Amino acid sequence: MVSLERLLDLFRILLPWAVGAAVAATAYRLVPRLAPALRLVPGRPRVRMRRDPVPPAWRAIVARNVPLAARLPDPDRERLLALAQVFLHECPMEGIGLELTDEIRVTIAAQACLPLLNLEYPRYPALRRVLVYPGVFQPRRLDTPRFGEIYHEPGATLGEAWTSGIVVLSWESALGGSLDPGDGQNVVLHEFAHVLDGENGDLDGMPVLERTSQVRAWRRVMAVAYELELSELQEGREPPIHPYGATSRAEFFAVATEAFFERPLALRERLPELYGELRAFYRQDPAAGAPDPEPPQPA
Repeated sequence: MVSLERLLDLFRILLPWAVGAAVAATAYRLVPRLAPALRLVPGRPRVRMRRDPVPPAWRAIVARNVPLAARLPDPDRERLLALAQVFLHECPMEGIGLELTDEIRVTIAAQACLPLLNLEYPRYPALRRVLVYPGVFQPRRLDTPRFGEIYHEPGATLGEAWTSGIVVLSWESALGGSLDPGDGQNVVLHEFAHVLDGENGDLDGMPVLERTSQVRAWRRVMAVAYELELSELQEGREPPIHPYGATSRAEFFAVATEAFFERPLALRERLPELYGELRAFYRQDPAAGAPDPEPPQPA
């Protein structure tokens, strides 16, 4: 017969283990649910770079079609090519009325991977497929409206990102926007900013972040910049970034991302705090490698 004293000793030994197991089990269930609410970075599988070398022709394609890559130091440019290689291996790309060539695939992939260059999770976990049309398109809808939403027939557009993990692009716009890096408009950067924004299922202008302190700062800075965008438009003045950014918080983040990579000096001058938040999020400082603005011409 086991004595009461022996039972108490056994209880004292097992109690810390039982409490620890219960806490661990609770955390295992709750953390994945709390991460989206807290806007913290969820667990992501590590990305393995491809062992096979980047095809030599890809360098020529990027040099020819993606001028933004020329602003990068050589090691970053090589990493961009390696990321594009992973992107094309993991994400199916389908041409709609268009035969996909390496020219198309690599040009799009290099632009899509530019925001991922220095992130610890160099991939888009929620992305399932990229559809490419020759030009302006009216996409086939693969998703359905959420409960309570009114379905609107899609109109002609240049690019879309769906919460179902589909990105739709116009090749004509993807190439044209890339070849003119000074206009602040790039449909690939725009739509893949939406992919980052919608990683937790909501397109609201705030991607997942690493720390709660970043969440507070992001909300404050974005709110101020967005209100300035709206007020400048209402007063008939030129807004800090493209007017389409006033459409919603989600579009503001996407348009700000375009400006961050394409016109970083202008963005830093007009909205320094916003530039700082984007610099911290993307872990890049495009203004450091951007060409100096052209001096004003004499009248």
